[in-house]
Amino acid sequence: MKPFKHLLLLWFLSPYVTDCSADEDGYFMYADFWCSMHSRKKEQVEYLVDWYFNKEFTMNYNSTVGKWTGLTPAGGITASAHNNNKHDLLQRKVERQLICVDNVELIYNVTEEYTAEPSITLQEVDDTSGHVAMLVCSAYDFYPKYIKVMWRRDGQEVTEGVTVSEVMTNGDWTYQVHSYLEYTPGRRDQISCMVEHATLSEPKILHWDSSLDRSTKSFLAGGVCALLLGAIFLSFGLTSYWRKSQQLSNVL
Repeated sequence: MKPFKHLLLLWFLSPYVTDCSADEDGYFMYADFWCSMHSRKKEQVEYLVDWYFNKEFTMNYNSTVGKWTGLTPAGGITASAHNNNKHDLLQRKVERQLICVDNVELIYNVTEEYTAEPSITLQEVDDTSGHVAMLVCSAYDFYPKYIKVMWRRDGQEVTEGVTVSEVMTNGDWTYQVHSYLEYTPGRRDQISCMVEHATLSEPKILHWDSSLDRSTKSFLAGGVCALLLGAIFLSFGLTSYWRKSQQLSNVL
């Protein structure tokens, strides 16, 4: 297990759930409360609140920004109402102090011995559609659970054609996650997978050489096989020639 370096994001409180509807499916409003710590310096601690309604991420609060930010039309209305409420903003400042700032040392002492750096792989996989190629970037055996996997093409973040699995438990205290990217073979793009995790002092980046796509690799593999077969036949030919030469010498 690697020594603890930087705690990027720590889930500190369990989300609370409030039932806001009487129908069968129900509408649920709940929030996740987070403490984001890059060091033990208390003035750098961020307090984050992710607000969900009916399973949709509608708005969030960031203590560095100092206000709520709406992520949906309804969330924008609610965020504006919260930002105009002095008591709500004061409450968030008090929560940051009590939940995060006052517990920096406790959080570090509890978590720094129980972290595991992710093992990361980047490879091409078969796509059942047969129309596009598929890359998969996998992170294994990491803890804590929170991790961020991003794709970049020529230095720009890629969001289209990306599918991410749920963070899955390994059956012990570690986790794994897989992110898939569709891409067009033959294009000479620089594709990379970037992973951020609490155990990494800086993002870990793996690069994929898209110039060596599946068709190119197949062509190269075929060429190598042809060369090997040619070498074998040449070897047999030279051996046969040598034996015949020896037999002729013995006769003479």
